[in-house]
Amino acid sequence: MKSLLILGAADGAMATYRTARALGYRTVAVDLRDTAPAVALADELLPVSTRDVSALTAILRGRSDVAGILAPSSDIALPTQLTLTERFGLPCGLTGATVEASVDKRRFRAVCDELGLPGYRWIDGPDWRAAGLRFPLVVKPADAQSSRGVTRCPDESTVDAAIADALEHSYGAGIVIEEEVLGQHCGCECVIDDGRVVFMALTERHLTPPPQATTTAHVLPAAVAGSVHDELVAAVDALCARLGYRRGPLNLDLVVDTGGRPRLIEMGARTGGDPLGELARHCYGINPIEASISVAVGAPLPPMPPPAEPRPVMVQLLNAADTGILTAVHGVEEARAWPEVVRIVLLAEPGRPVTATIDLTSKLGYALLAADTPAQLRETADRLLSTVRFEVRP
Repeated sequence: MKSLLILGAADGAMATYRTARALGYRTVAVDLRDTAPAVALADELLPVSTRDVSALTAILRGRSDVAGILAPSSDIALPTQLTLTERFGLPCGLTGATVEASVDKRRFRAVCDELGLPGYRWIDGPDWRAAGLRFPLVVKPADAQSSRGVTRCPDESTVDAAIADALEHSYGAGIVIEEEVLGQHCGCECVIDDGRVVFMALTERHLTPPPQATTTAHVLPAAVAGSVHDELVAAVDALCARLGYRRGPLNLDLVVDTGGRPRLIEMGARTGGDPLGELARHCYGINPIEASISVAVGAPLPPMPPPAEPRPVMVQLLNAADTGILTAVHGVEEARAWPEVVRIVLLAEPGRPVTATIDLTSKLGYALLAADTPAQLRETADRLLSTVRFEVRP
């Protein structure tokens, strides 16, 4: 049986492990943490850093079963994916320019500016005063992911602490400061073939209030004008042409501004977490995760028929209200019986330290919801958050 080497076993990758198994592949997880959520779904664990190219090269030299390598929901593992596939002659849609734009926000912003895409003012480094940037600002590491170290700053009093936090989370000690774009935050999951978008799912992304910028929910389909979709497809096609990206998954964060124009914020040439691939499958009947696996093994993409009439779906992230030790989880079985609940995934068991700070590394689970209308989704999500309770001992 052929194997897939999957770089990372965080919860955002869980759907990739399930889909790979359904397609008949063994899954080999690469993650230093044997407690990572997706490890339980893998057939094999390599306790190696996803960035340790030398160790993974030595391991792969002794194997003939690996048919492909992919890095779902993880920008920092993309350089490893590209290097290993080149060394071992495995299929890969990545290019060096694509990886660089995925892992370095400065490079992505520069490419968008070169293409003349709708943008906003930004600087590389901390000197926002000299650049004349106007508040509100967003301070972020140039090379981190999952909203780590990202702070929304309403005024000057918050900037110094935000810069220190961004530097602490940066792998290369670099930061970006941007003027915040006001409007509807969105997530975008694409499949690229022959250098063009063949599938796109655009979600409404709900965020924590400032100073954080962490996702709390995604709703699909996004309630935006059709012109936004068309403009976004054109922008992504131009981006792929500039980067030489011909085939594979593409995940984007963007804001549809108050004038109705999409402004790209970040990209990753991989599937998203949260879990956007599952949302797309339940909404449109098209699975971008299956497409990403096809690219990784050099197989034809699965059929991409016109999307079905979308059914409103939502992923709601679950977090603790207090910091301490998790002692019990209440209300899960009750909520699972609701007709709108497709799946509830818990990522923590009693005995684990938890934090009330909302970020993508502290979430304790998520719920996938489906309903006839967006209003029913919101009502179900509100009921879910009051029903599923995490009991925490200080």
